[in-house]
Amino acid sequence: MLVVEFEHTPMARRPSSFYRGLTFRPPQPVAAAARRALERRAKQPPSNRGMTPVGLARARQLLNRQQLSPATIDRMVSYFARHEVDKQGSSWEAYGKGRQAWDGWGGEPGRRWATGLARRMDAAEQAAQRSTNQPHRR
Repeated sequence: MLVVEFEHTPMARRPSSFYRGLTFRPPQPVAAAARRALERRAKQPPSNRGMTPVGLARARQLLNRQQLSPATIDRMVSYFARHEVDKQGSSWEAYGKGRQAWDGWGGEPGRRWATGLARRMDAAEQAAQRSTNQPHRR
């Protein structure tokens, strides 16, 4: 049974500078998951290597702890929502393609970080919307 923890509908995001107090630099545990994925992938024969070119690029960004954009955070949330089912795959425990890709996107630490950050971005957007919709006092 798939349990959706967080219903996230990405909206057009503002620049990262709008989200004061939020950091878009992946934390160390996220980088560690990406490192593990790239290292484990490299040990596999080509036929057993997971990750698309986009996934490989994401893994390298996370490994290097590069600042990500708000839109990239939304893409991470979407990735994890779509691929939660991969954990049920027969090769998950053997670190098959699905597990390599999952960890390449930051693994469980990446899922928690991106989901939490998306929630905080949503809250900032909603607060900004509320402040613009309030009547002005004279």
